[in-house]
Amino acid sequence: MEEVHKNPSSLIKNTFLQAIDVLSKDYKGSSLTDIFITVDKESGEVAFYDDEENKVAEIVVFDWVNKIDELNDESIISVLLEVTEQLDNEEMFSSLDIYKPFSVNYADDSFEVIEELLLINEDSTLKFDNDLMEKFDKEFDDFLDKLLKE
Repeated sequence: MEEVHKNPSSLIKNTFLQAIDVLSKDYKGSSLTDIFITVDKESGEVAFYDDEENKVAEIVVFDWVNKIDELNDESIISVLLEVTEQLDNEEMFSSLDIYKPFSVNYADDSFEVIEELLLINEDSTLKFDNDLMEKFDKEFDDFLDKLLKE
């Protein structure tokens, strides 16, 4: 019963660790390239899937049950990103037999990616920051405009 009273980050992190454990021992695919995380805003279920859409772990976050109007993707992404970064910093993904590039994605129930939370590519880890990408986009556009005017 104590699980009900933990904060969403702790619940999700514990379940993510279970998913990593299952994937490190029982992954049946040829090479693991993605982990998908889905959230059902009605039931509060957070589920973890391998890249062949097999559910490997799930938990109900009771704080998120029936929060369709209040729980937006940005707040979910914030929690998932925090947990994913903690696990990456603790090198928890190193126990997996991954094929690079490997990514952890927040996805909808059709496995369409809403946000890429982590990308591991050729012995380096890249984290995409939307502000950084927007800034790069603007700088690149400004550069092109300047170049074309000359």
